[in-house]
Amino acid sequence: MDAQRALTDAREALAAAAAELAARGIPPEQLATTVPPRRALGIIPRPATMRRAGEGFLLGAILATVDGGAFDPGTILRATRQVLPGHQAASAQERRALRQTALDAGFREGTTVVLDSRPLPLDDESAMRAEAGPLVLTDDGVLVRWIPTAPDSALRPLGDYLHERLDLSSPRAAGERPR
Repeated sequence: MDAQRALTDAREALAAAAAELAARGIPPEQLATTVPPRRALGIIPRPATMRRAGEGFLLGAILATVDGGAFDPGTILRATRQVLPGHQAASAQERRALRQTALDAGFREGTTVVLDSRPLPLDDESAMRAEAGPLVLTDDGVLVRWIPTAPDSALRPLGDYLHERLDLSSPRAAGERPR
């Protein structure tokens, strides 16, 4: 299989899947990057925050954009002001702080934010062949590693994977009545 053709086909399939979800009225997840704490004017402390970095649709192990881009999802959270009991694990406190930081950064309450996603190099054949994330390029085309620890024998063709994820996002799969 021609590697460049496989990568072009993968971009087209990802763009089509994202467009299909958008046409169904499914809101995209918001991409954001972490901005570390800093000092303004050298003396005024500024807390860590988040910066908007685009939007995309979470399709299991992949986040796809309408322009055919793909990301290895980072931390997924919902911007909320949850008030939880006083005794929490440190990890729960960290996630609560992240949700509050998303609100402070201007994300609407209830918005899904995908923080610090890594773009997948769909324009670079050698990088895709060396990729160990959710999308890999092999002699058989672009395949999906839908579980991070899955062996290469468990890789699935991208087209089949996207078809299944779109089926799972249909109203019938979610138990809703078609409109």
